[in-house]
Amino acid sequence: MGTNEDTVRSYDATAAEYAVEAATTPDWLAREIEAFVEAVGGAGRILEIGSGSGRDARELERRGLSVRRTDVAQGFVDLLRADGFHADLLDPLTDELADPQHPHTPYDGVWSCACLFHVMRDDLVTVLARLAGATRSGGRIHASFKEGDGEVRSTSGTPDAPQRYTDTLWREPDLRSRFAAAGWVVDAVSSHGDTPWLAVRGHRP
Repeated sequence: MGTNEDTVRSYDATAAEYAVEAATTPDWLAREIEAFVEAVGGAGRILEIGSGSGRDARELERRGLSVRRTDVAQGFVDLLRADGFHADLLDPLTDELADPQHPHTPYDGVWSCACLFHVMRDDLVTVLARLAGATRSGGRIHASFKEGDGEVRSTSGTPDAPQRYTDTLWREPDLRSRFAAAGWVVDAVSSHGDTPWLAVRGHRP
C-alpha cells in the first residue's frame, strides 16, 4: 500500500467530517483548477487520485472535464457513491490504473490534490511513473504536497477512537527530481497557503 495504513483507517473513520471541513475551495486551488483545465484543453478524461469528498471533481466537471473518481479510503468511496457518483477504491501503488469503462484509452490528465503527500517517500517515484504510464503523451498532471522536511505524524480523535496520520513533507528540488525520474516534465512548482502547499504542474512528453 502506498499510503500509511493508519492514515487510511483514519480517513475511513472520518470521511463525513472531512467532507464538511473541505467543502470550500481555497482561492489558490481554484486558480490551479483553472490552469489545469486550460492546459488539458477544456475537455478530456481525468484520473483523480484521492477524490475525498468529491469537491475538486465537481469543479473539474463543471468546466467540461470527465473525471474518474478514486480513493484509497473506503470511507470516501462510500461517501461519493452515496452522493450518486461512480467511485473506485484504488491504491495507485498497486492497483490497475486503467479505467474499466475505457480500458484501452489513456487518460488526458491526472489530478491529485493534497493526497500524494501521504505516499511513503520511497514509493513516490513508482506511483508517479505508474500515473505517467496511464496518461497519454502530452497529458497533464497536477499534484500538491506539504512543504517541509522529513515526516509528520499527527494524532487526533478521542482515546476510544484515535486518528493517526502520516504526512511526507517535500522540498521543490526533490519533487522536481522525482517527477523527472518518473517520466514527467515539470512545468511549474508554486507555493500556496499557510501550510504551505507545493503545487506541481507537469506533462507527459
